[in-house]
Amino acid sequence: MNSEHFKVGLNKAKLGLHEEAIEEFEKAVWEDPNNFEIHYNLGTAFLTLGGFDQAIISFSNALKINPNNSDALGNRSVAYLAIGDEKRSEKDKISAIKMGAPPDGINTVLEFVREQRKQANTFKSNED
Repeated sequence: MNSEHFKVGLNKAKLGLHEEAIEEFEKAVWEDPNNFEIHYNLGTAFLTLGGFDQAIISFSNALKINPNNSDALGNRSVAYLAIGDEKRSEKDKISAIKMGAPPDGINTVLEFVREQRKQANTFKSNED
């Protein structure tokens, strides 16, 4: 892959500059819309910033290109759970594990997300 925008996006992501990385990955998608790595890294940047709906779209686009990628399925599972879509999260989790994702790893991340959602909901109900 020769996209300068993709390379810059990766460097920005490594530095923790995820908003800037997203800008570069979005430019790279325009240059190479059928590139799995660009969509995957765009999804990861959105996921990191809590842009769960956008992450789902990016991971779904990546999976259209490479439907057997356990990392994209696992990350989309996390994003689905973060927006409260347990059913889709579980489906992606099962598929990711069948494709080689380590069950302990994905389950640990999903449990963390569940706890975060619980705490957020508890906080909201205490405000009422």
